[in-house]
Amino acid sequence: MKKFVLGVLSVFFTLHTFGFSGDSLRVSLLTVLPSPNYVFTIFGHTAIRAYNPSEEFDWVFNYGSFNWNEPGFMYRFVKGQTDYYLAADKFDEFEYKYTMENSTVIEQVLNLSSEEKAEMLQMLYINSLPENRRYRYDFFFDNCTTRPRDIIEKVTRGRIVYPEQEKPTTFRTLIHEYTKPYPWLTFGIDLLIGSGADSLISLRQEMFLPEKLMNALENAYIENDGIRRPMVSSTQIIIQSIEEDNHSGNSWFSPMAAGICLLVISLILGICGIIYKRRFRLFFALLFLVAGTAGCVVWFVAFLSTHPCTYPNWNVFFFHPLYFIALVGYLLPKTYRFITWYHWINFVLLSSLLIAWPFIPQEMNSANIPFVLCLWIGLGLRLKTN
Repeated sequence: MKKFVLGVLSVFFTLHTFGFSGDSLRVSLLTVLPSPNYVFTIFGHTAIRAYNPSEEFDWVFNYGSFNWNEPGFMYRFVKGQTDYYLAADKFDEFEYKYTMENSTVIEQVLNLSSEEKAEMLQMLYINSLPENRRYRYDFFFDNCTTRPRDIIEKVTRGRIVYPEQEKPTTFRTLIHEYTKPYPWLTFGIDLLIGSGADSLISLRQEMFLPEKLMNALENAYIENDGIRRPMVSSTQIIIQSIEEDNHSGNSWFSPMAAGICLLVISLILGICGIIYKRRFRLFFALLFLVAGTAGCVVWFVAFLSTHPCTYPNWNVFFFHPLYFIALVGYLLPKTYRFITWYHWINFVLLSSLLIAWPFIPQEMNSANIPFVLCLWIGLGLRLKTN
């Protein structure tokens, strides 16, 4: 906090020293390309750099800062109530950080007038004050990339004309482009986001991703009183990563492979259970325990969180907390009528959903099928051995 306050004071002093003049000021967009270093870096990052080549003024404004150590951070993250904040750091620190992380950073100098640059810097300064710097993070609509885009649009005198969208796309499709090397991450995200992520989006909505904003600005222009000027005056790579083949996500142990292995085991145990009148309580009880736990997360995110595009979510019919009833049914030696009725209802529900799979109005991850079939076998075996 002390470092942040000193940074804001330094920016404040510089602004007043130059009287918010933008004559010699250069403002640029910094795009950090996707990196496999951490889960939250695979989509990339965006920041704004303001610097004066003739003075000792070179600052980076970053809307992607958060604090893992805040009380209840993970709970608020799952619920969609995570607060991010705007941080102001010297460019040297920014450069050192991403050089150490082996990331590629591309700089686009924005073709703004002196008044536009001065207004942007003043706006960034005001937003970086302790009472203004926090904001409620939204992955699709209000994040570290959409905020710089919004500021650029606010200070620009005239209309920014973006290039035409190459082809219609969806939030889910764009996410898959980045998570493709990490099938388990793709599987988990597909469980949690619902049918809203499958609606077609505009080019501007694509700009929640840093690379999409960078590419759009590269080919955009500003139109004012019949005069056009390019949005970006120059582009350069300021940090070049060293190529490494460290995509740990390219493992053979994918969700589909794991699901098929589990399905084979379930089939063998199911057949043996019918032949020898056995339930294999431990295996299927553990299976329903995992399904019920996953269902708690899916239902919480779908019905209680404020994350965008998580409701409606058809996965709530495949994975739900009611599997704990099936768990109890396998562990209890005596059969109770309400448990039997639950097994029948859930068995029919899963059977119907599997048959209607191609017609579900949501793009479902195909790796769900073997896992759902395992549950279907477990329910059927329990009914058969009553």
